[in-house]
Amino acid sequence: MPRYQIITLVDITRTNPSRSETDHVKLSQQANFNSLIQAIGMRSNVTWDRDPVAKMGRVSDQDFKAMHWHWEFFVEREQVFLKDNDPVALLKTDLDGVPIVAGLGDSIELAPACFFSQGDRINTWIREIS
Repeated sequence: MPRYQIITLVDITRTNPSRSETDHVKLSQQANFNSLIQAIGMRSNVTWDRDPVAKMGRVSDQDFKAMHWHWEFFVEREQVFLKDNDPVALLKTDLDGVPIVAGLGDSIELAPACFFSQGDRINTWIREIS
């Protein structure tokens, strides 16, 4: 199964709240994670063995430091996001502009409140890792 990595400035902490949960932050963090899963799930079933991990520091190969989340997942089919020799092109397109809840654990302003994986406002980086 192909494996992918997402690094994002969007708080995608998986909180798994119960139906009786009233904490707005926990509910919103889970909502962001659910939105990510749903965007990926438009093309393939998603599985993972570890929940997203929050880190403070330099963001991947970018020139700034911020709170960011690392998450790896699998899909069932090979090349499901492939377009024009980019193994994640279709996922970048699918995820770009998906609404999120901002102002959670993020350390920079996310406005407008969306995942951006293309263009000049990128806050989410995606790559195939195997």
